[in-house]
Amino acid sequence: MRFYKLLLIILLPSVIFSQNQSEEKLIDQLNQKIENSQRGEKLKWMDSLSNYIVRETNFTSDSIVKETVRVALELDSTRIATSHTANLIFYHNNRAGNAEEGKKVFLDYLEVAKSTSNHDELARYYIEGADSFYFLSQYDPAISYYVIAEDQARKAGNLKLEAIAKLYRGGTLSFKGDFPEASKLLQEASRMFELRKDTFNIISAKNTLSILYSQNAFFEEAKKERDEAITLAMDKKSYGHLISFHHNAATDAGKQKLALEEIESLNKAIAFNNMVEQPDVHIPRLYGSLIVAYSKSDSIEKAREWLDKLEQNPEKYTEGSNRATYIKSLKHYNFAKGDYNKALSYGKEYLNLSRAGDRYEDILNSEKFLADTYGAIGNDALAYRYFKSYSSLKDSITNVQKVRALSYYQTLYETEKRDAKIATQTKDIALLDAKNEIKNQWLLFGGLGLLAIFGSIILVRSRNAARRRQEMQEDFSQGLIQAQEEERTRVARELHDSVGQKLMLLTKRTRAQNDTEMSELADGTLGELRNIARGLHPATMERLGLTAALESLINEVDANTNIFFTHEITNVDALLSKDASLHLYRIMQEVLSNMVKHSEAKAASITITNGAAGIEARIKDNGKGFEFSEKVKSGSSLGMKTLMERAKILKSKLKISSAPDDGTTVLLVIPT
Repeated sequence: MRFYKLLLIILLPSVIFSQNQSEEKLIDQLNQKIENSQRGEKLKWMDSLSNYIVRETNFTSDSIVKETVRVALELDSTRIATSHTANLIFYHNNRAGNAEEGKKVFLDYLEVAKSTSNHDELARYYIEGADSFYFLSQYDPAISYYVIAEDQARKAGNLKLEAIAKLYRGGTLSFKGDFPEASKLLQEASRMFELRKDTFNIISAKNTLSILYSQNAFFEEAKKERDEAITLAMDKKSYGHLISFHHNAATDAGKQKLALEEIESLNKAIAFNNMVEQPDVHIPRLYGSLIVAYSKSDSIEKAREWLDKLEQNPEKYTEGSNRATYIKSLKHYNFAKGDYNKALSYGKEYLNLSRAGDRYEDILNSEKFLADTYGAIGNDALAYRYFKSYSSLKDSITNVQKVRALSYYQTLYETEKRDAKIATQTKDIALLDAKNEIKNQWLLFGGLGLLAIFGSIILVRSRNAARRRQEMQEDFSQGLIQAQEEERTRVARELHDSVGQKLMLLTKRTRAQNDTEMSELADGTLGELRNIARGLHPATMERLGLTAALESLINEVDANTNIFFTHEITNVDALLSKDASLHLYRIMQEVLSNMVKHSEAKAASITITNGAAGIEARIKDNGKGFEFSEKVKSGSSLGMKTLMERAKILKSKLKISSAPDDGTTVLLVIPT
């Protein structure tokens, strides 16, 4: 009893000092209850006091929470111990700025956590622990613990924690350069937050998505996500988010060499930083970015001014986890001054820090900086060596395949956002219809003499409105498909006429110079470019016609899968317009893609004939099949929707026959 009383007398003043009278009164009440109780009852009140400190105060001391964990473990209450261990890790990561200590607390408790059965608390514990590794730039263990946190949250049925774990894992993967998987996770998290109407985390997801797009030079998409999030953050007065948004905007401006915009955005970030309770957390990053921005724009005096501010508190701003930011500032400042030897020294130290952190973008920029610095002093051999390392890393991370995959997920995300908006509008229309119906019923009951006339008018109007709505919806869907095809054609043409021609010229020049390595690289890149262009728009159809293009498509799928294909295709080129041919080609492409992805078929047959009813296209496989009626009812398949819309555009009949373990048959009849 005396020990607890003495402990609370020593520890509570630091907490109570910053609270108002009502908070002091509540803490005093909890203090009295702790002093006057034993074991389980005492732990209950200690748990309440710790929760109050964590959630309702600035949480500037971890001592009471640590003692609560100790007592909980003594009494074998692993739920309470796990909950407050997560709070301790949070304190070290986000309040004390000591992620290394947070990591230690996490690892020391790990064996106890494995014996805990409360999935909610475990999910929080693993998220906070993964954050420690993330803040230390140890991304692989961070990702593995975020995965465990997702699993625990899923078992608990806690949608919010599951979405947070996905969000953080996606952000971490983006820093490692795995953009497609990162984009997929971030969009899943966004949908889950929107489902819960969780505005704070919707803002966080948009912020992380904007960073991901920026990493891949999708600056317009990044700005769009960021601007939407800034509006939400301003409404919520979420200054922490606003600091991050304007810092990210500055990063984008820097990548585009827009020096004035970069500095303006950083000044906005610093202004918002002055509004938060703990501005010191962000100062090293913000001041360091300003030093780099002024150095790159040859404003040496301004850079020195901010460097002096950063060095006013060296222990807090230039050491530990802030060391890398400080060294980055010094290397750019000395390069701008022309002191290349110091710039090289700091540049090499920053490269080593970046490699230890496994953050690909920092490593990439470090290699480029050293190449530029060695070039400035005339050491071409070392400049070339570092530039070659930079180019190799850049090619491995930002290759065409990954960017193409990211583009796919980003397009899918935008499409789903549009679908959600359309669904909301449809619900609004339905609500208005319901209100009109009630109003009409009152009119009908009030005017029995005009029943027949009003009934006829309302019926006709209702049918016309429904028909118009259906026509508008079909026009909108078909317009989207048409716009998509036009954009695909434009991009394919741009790739072929612009980038393709330049790559072809590069190939010829490297061959002429007998540079085998560059020649092979140029050839490979040209091949990838042509594959992308072919996927965007079937050039074969324009040169050789629809029939040849379909045969080429089937042969390509046949060559790259384990499915055995047979086909019998009648030449129907003269029977279809250019647009109709393209829609038929896209339908075949989608069906074959679904077959390869989902059917697990061993064999498939394709026939296209010109019969009395028109052109009949039949695709049949012996795969596992599926419940077609459930697929349509669920409305979850974007591909199925697109197939049906294209069939409507062709004014054709589309019939899909399938059942589990009985294969799938797709029949399309196009009238001629």
